[in-house]
Amino acid sequence: MKSIPLDSSSAKLLGRTIVRNDILRLTLSGTGCEFTFTGRRLTLGVGVDSDCFNDGKRCNMPRIAVLCDGRIVVKKVIEEREEQFVIVDSDAPETHTIRIVKLSEGAFSIAEVFFAETDDGAVIAPTPEKPLKIEFIGDSITCGYGVDDSNMQSDFSCEAENAMKSYAYVAAELLGADYSLFSYSGYGLISGYTDDGARNTREILPQWYETCGFSYSSVDGVKLQDIPWDHSRFAPDVIVINLGTNDNSFCTFHNETYREFEDEYLRFLQTVRRCNPNALIVCSLGIMLTEPLPYIENAARRLGDDRVSVFRFTTQNGMLGYGSNWHPSEDTQLRAGEELAEYIKGVL
Repeated sequence: MKSIPLDSSSAKLLGRTIVRNDILRLTLSGTGCEFTFTGRRLTLGVGVDSDCFNDGKRCNMPRIAVLCDGRIVVKKVIEEREEQFVIVDSDAPETHTIRIVKLSEGAFSIAEVFFAETDDGAVIAPTPEKPLKIEFIGDSITCGYGVDDSNMQSDFSCEAENAMKSYAYVAAELLGADYSLFSYSGYGLISGYTDDGARNTREILPQWYETCGFSYSSVDGVKLQDIPWDHSRFAPDVIVINLGTNDNSFCTFHNETYREFEDEYLRFLQTVRRCNPNALIVCSLGIMLTEPLPYIENAARRLGDDRVSVFRFTTQNGMLGYGSNWHPSEDTQLRAGEELAEYIKGVL
């Protein structure tokens, strides 16, 4: 048997992953890797980061999925420093496409992929890059939070998150695109979610956009937010921004702050454009609410960029059910992904 580290030489990396000391770190929602495997036996070694493991809170542990030829063969919360999963075990060599996806978001934990262990004659190679690349920037809706839970009163748990059921992943699959998700539950532009009208300055997303992200966990003692992100690693053709839902929880208490939200949205658009000079930018909203939409339209108009447009999702009304804490159900996320894919086809 031989042990192969999963990095850019052996796998296509998905999202803002980090490779250090031959360990692949799956950070944000949807991060992962994809490779073709030809051989008789494949075992993956996966674990939870030491910070989260020592914290011991199961609700914060990372959740992953492993797909073999598009079929999920592993889907579970990782609770140990290292767990091993046999993905292929055959008497004769076989060829398969393997994809590993982190289903939960990056704030609370990081999944670590230690190795791909194979038989001596096996070959692992990155899958080809797809012709279209899309980056999604958002909040819990983009993370797919609550989609695997129908209890509207549940406490937050990474176990309820499933990035593969989010509208973002659905749209990318429908469009045959490689993707990257930069999303955090509760985050906004001028305020994170609040239920009492007090401004939530802790959960502000733009401050982390030019880093690998934000996490209470670390990578070899270094926080994600202290690691700059090289935007050339993933140059998107399309960027979809879906922010404003959490800001609205603050702005409804203070109507005058909608203008502040508009100004900050414009500043963030300028940052996104500077980091991605060639991308089409789609400013979207509407899956849960629509009140900030006029201010988003104003910000897009003020930017004066003809490669920026605004898209409104169909708003959930309960007909397709709800997930945790009134978040979109799997059916609502599916509908939103289909709507967005059709819109992007038209824009392209």
